[in-house]
Amino acid sequence: MITPDGYLLLVAVGVIALVAGFIHSAVGFGFGIVAVTLLPWVIDVEQTHVVTSTASVPVLMMATWAYRRGADFQSLRQALIAAAICLPLGLFAFERMPNDLLVRATGIAVLAMVFQSFRNRRYSAGSSSKTGSAWLAGGFAGFLAGAVSIAGPPIAAFALQQHWPQVRFKAFVNQFLLAVSIYKVLGLSVRGFIDSTVLYQVALIAPLAIIGIQLGARESQNLSAQSYQRFVAAALILLACYFLLRGAG
Repeated sequence: MITPDGYLLLVAVGVIALVAGFIHSAVGFGFGIVAVTLLPWVIDVEQTHVVTSTASVPVLMMATWAYRRGADFQSLRQALIAAAICLPLGLFAFERMPNDLLVRATGIAVLAMVFQSFRNRRYSAGSSSKTGSAWLAGGFAGFLAGAVSIAGPPIAAFALQQHWPQVRFKAFVNQFLLAVSIYKVLGLSVRGFIDSTVLYQVALIAPLAIIGIQLGARESQNLSAQSYQRFVAAALILLACYFLLRGAG
């Protein structure tokens, strides 16, 4: 029998999942970030990382389906190869190193990439030429996916530099995150982190996050390409500052 406190816990986890899904779909990334930031208020920190990583697979499947057209496959291939190489290093760090420095370093790197995006925009406005390195962004994102379950910011900052329209941006980011999340869950399974408790929590989180994905996809359609790029840049800057100030919490 579930106690009143148990019901409150379920409601809190459900609301967090819904908000995380909505933000992810509206911005193009962020499910893991919101979940990893808020879920430790109600469940264990290490458990949060495992549950978030596992729930990311069905959630990102829905997001990838919603934005299935328009990805840049050359950049996607480069980013995924780099992520495949670096993600095991992140899993090693997750098991053996404190996360505070990693999170703060993520904030610095994301700020640098957003700054570079604005700098490039002055020289390549209206150009279709690519800027930034998909290899570097993919490797960094893969490492962070393994270490702290927040792969989105580096790859989103890279995509922002390409001046892509909203649909193409979201297709690229979500296809990358889906592949990385599957890879990480396989690694967590091999290391014995996924058990029945994790699967129970995922069964609660994933459906509500998917509802949030659908709501976010509908709301974000009203933004112009330029407004959307500014929205993403502002979200990345706020997120980077939050990482710098808070660290791993």
